[in-house]
Formats: sequence, structure tokens, C-alpha cells
Amino acid sequence: MSGLAEELVRLAGWEVLFSVVLFVIVLGLTRVLRNASPVLRHGLWGLVLLRLLLPVDLSLPFSLGDLAARAQLSPSVEGSWVEEWALSDGAQPEAVTLGDAALVDSGTWAESGAWTLLLGALWLGGVVVVGGVIAERRRRYRRVIGGAAPVREARVDAIVRRWKRRLGVRRRVRMVTSGDLQTPFTSGSLRPVVYLPRAVLRCEDRGVLEAVVAHELAHVKRWDDLQLKFQLAVSVLYFFNPVAWLAASKMREESERICDALVLSRGDLSPLTYGRSVVAVLRLGLPDGPGVMPALGYNKKSLHMRIKSIMKMNGPAGRHRRVVYSLPAALAFGLFLLPMAGASSERSVRSVEDDAATTVEQARTLAQEPGVRLANPMPGSRVSAAWGPMINPFTGKEQHHRGVDLAGQPSAQVQAAGAGVVEEATTDYSGGADHGTVVILDHGGGVKTFYSHLDSLAVQKGQRVSSGDVLGTQGSTGKTTGPHLHFEVWVNGEFVDPALYVTDWRGRGHRLEVPDLKSRTRPPHRHR
Repeated sequence: MSGLAEELVRLAGWEVLFSVVLFVIVLGLTRVLRNASPVLRHGLWGLVLLRLLLPVDLSLPFSLGDLAARAQLSPSVEGSWVEEWALSDGAQPEAVTLGDAALVDSGTWAESGAWTLLLGALWLGGVVVVGGVIAERRRRYRRVIGGAAPVREARVDAIVRRWKRRLGVRRRVRMVTSGDLQTPFTSGSLRPVVYLPRAVLRCEDRGVLEAVVAHELAHVKRWDDLQLKFQLAVSVLYFFNPVAWLAASKMREESERICDALVLSRGDLSPLTYGRSVVAVLRLGLPDGPGVMPALGYNKKSLHMRIKSIMKMNGPAGRHRRVVYSLPAALAFGLFLLPMAGASSERSVRSVEDDAATTVEQARTLAQEPGVRLANPMPGSRVSAAWGPMINPFTGKEQHHRGVDLAGQPSAQVQAAGAGVVEEATTDYSGGADHGTVVILDHGGGVKTFYSHLDSLAVQKGQRVSSGDVLGTQGSTGKTTGPHLHFEVWVNGEFVDPALYVTDWRGRGHRLEVPDLKSRTRPPHRHR
């Protein structure tokens, strides 16, 4: 469970990073394209929300991510499980060696898992709370509709029929009115309902009523309530990311401008008449919610900007041309901006995975040959950290653990996992002081075992040992979080999962099964 929470936290982090980068780019583009069609700007803001739902490793050749990867400017998305830990010229990393990436104390591992579970619980609680608030605000508008009376005026029916025909709306639209709310809005997608304030019906300027009805039917034409539900759902899922809320807000503003352009493009209303209707709605009042329903009135700033846009609108032919080019342009921007993982790095990862598959297959074959079966080097101990992805307790980052950590009783004996020759037995290991006291056994056939962090030594270099012979005692020498044994298996210079050889561990969980190279497991790495 903690592994799932940890993975979700990791993916959410990448999504937030990518969305922030894309938000900055789109913000600049929309300012440059402020005179372009609102359809294009709406599509650009939609890319920010769409980015939050796409896989973090999405890549395409010649995309933004691919260009950044070629220029070595983008972070490695795959780095958490395929980051290269191969050692060059036998040098060990300065900070934390691979053996020291072990989480020795089960309490440390539990604490790490508890943090990810806590973050997951906080996220779930936030989704429930924020989603509940949004749902309650939408229910409030639906309650207004439920208490409203049907509009039965002949002039309204005539306006509705005319504008449904002009806009190509085929769905049945129900018109209701009351004095409970002073802002017109649209609710529903398949069975849309348009709410008209009583003050709008009584307005002396007949152009206001026609403009309001036409605008709300434009929302119906565009299925804006369905789009709004999608925007709100993404915003709720990423309630902690202000970019999601800002992008959704920008989309709603552009949606209002699209409806304005759609109505004016039919040529029945002049920009002046239509602009007066917007001002009239502004004088009636503004909705009290943060845009949870498609509405003619949104906020004073957006209304002011909309009026300026309305007065600048050209003829129907010019508006049509701008809409036609906007859709291909938005698609082109999406193909370039959305894939943020480099295609070149993906090819490299695939190559590493193929090499890893070959190595593990070789390890399976060798493990089945006589003479290379290994025993548990610390019988009665517990596995405190297994082979595979894990959180480094010193850096807090996910890294690949290239061995298995065993924690036993104080001063527990460390035994030879198999017969062999002591290649190294030292308190000053040349591979790195962080390993502490180290024993390396050569079992022949290209198989070696590595034991580190020992407290004492019971063998010396060049000595021949049998399986079960005592090599030393469990300790905490080097850089560790507590007493334990870090145990590795090397096959032809490659680090492999010890569970391939130690039959006592097979099928006992602890992530000791053969790595699934198509998921998140790092490939084996070569020892010097």
C-alpha cells in the first residue's frame, strides 16, 4: 500500500512540474495571441489541464520534451528507476554508496511508508472536501432551477426557436425563471435548462433579452456545461496545484468570449446591442460562486475585458476564418507542447531495458546450474530492505537498491552463502569507505557474493570457505542507519537480485521476485 502511495506522490510531482512549465509557456502565448480567436486561446489553456492527465513519459520526436532532452535541459522522468548507477573506473559515489541505500531498520522503512500514506490520505481528504464544496455550489444552482417557473411567454418562445435554428441546436431546451438569482446561467448537457432572471424578462430593452437567450443557447451548442464538469474534476483532483485552477478559470473566460463571437457571427445582433446586454447583466448582479455553472456574468474584470473584445469584433466572414485556423493551430501546439519526455531518452531507456532482460535471463540460467545455489547468509534474520526501487534514507530520493539487507539479533553471525575463495576481507574496502568492513567471496562460474557493514572478520583474503562458514558478525560499520548485513550477488560483473540464487527467499514476498523489466525495476549494473 505504501508503495502505491509513494508512486502516486512521485507521479503527481512530475505532473505538477510539467503543468507549471506548460502554464508559463501558454501564458506567454496567449498574451502574444491576445487578438487571435478565443477558440485558440481556449484550446491552449485546455492543454494545461490535459497535461495533468497524460502519462509523464509521453514523448514524440521533435516535441518540446524531445528538444529539451537533446539540449540536456529536461530532467530524466525515468530516472527514478532507470538512472544509471554503473561505476566508472571502479570509483564509488562520494555521498551514499549503493549498499548504504539500504533501509535497515524496519521502523525506518515503516516511517518512510507512513509519510507517503499520510500524503495520500491528505490528498484524498482534500479531494473529498473541495469536491464536496464544488458539488454543493452546483446543487444550489440546481435548487434554484427546481424552484423556478417555466417561461411561457410567446416572445421568449419565438426568440428561442429562432436562435436554436441559427445556432443549430437540436436538443430540447427548457427555459425557467424566478427572482431568486439575478444572473442567467445554463445547466445540463443532454437536457439543458436555461435560467433567466425575472429582471431580464421585464427589461424594457428587448435587445437584452435576445442577447441573453442567444448567449445561453451558444453555451448549449458548445456543450459548455460538460466541458465545465471536466475542468472542475481536474481542478478537484489537483486541488493543491494553483495552475489547475488558474487554467480552468482562463478556459471559462475564453468560453464566454467564444459564445460572444458565435452569437455575433450570425449577424442578427450588433456588437453595440450585445455589449449593452452584458452591461445590463452586470448591473443586475454577479454570481456568488467561482464559475461552477456556464453563465453570462462571471466577474467584473472578465466582463470588462469581454466588452472590449466585443467592440473589436469584425464581420462574420473574418470571425469564421479565425475559427477555422484556430483548431489546427491548437492541435499543432498540443502535439509540440504536451509530450515532455524526450523521445531520444525513451530509446535509450528501451535499450537499457533490453540489456537488463538479457542479464537477468543469464542469471536465471546460471542459477539453475549445479554449484551456484546459495544459502541465506544470516539464517533467522529478517529482510529489512529488498532488491529494487526504494527510498534512500539519507537523501529522501528513490534509488535502486542493488542487494538485500538482512537484520538479525545483535552480533548475529554472517555465514558464507556458498563454497568459495575469499577474494576480499578488509576494514578498508577500496570500493568505498561507506561500505565499512567488507567480505567478497568468489564461488566460481562468474558468481561472487558481497557482504558489507560487518562488525568483525573471521576470515582472511585467499582463504577457502565452505557454505555456512562464519565470515564475521553483523555490524553497522560504514554509513548505515543501524546494524545489518548488506548482501549482494554478482554474476559476470553484474549486480543481480540475490533471490535468483537464495532459494530460501523464493516466493516469500519482500519484493524478492525476479524484476519486471517492463514496469519500474532498475536493470542490473556492472561492478568494476
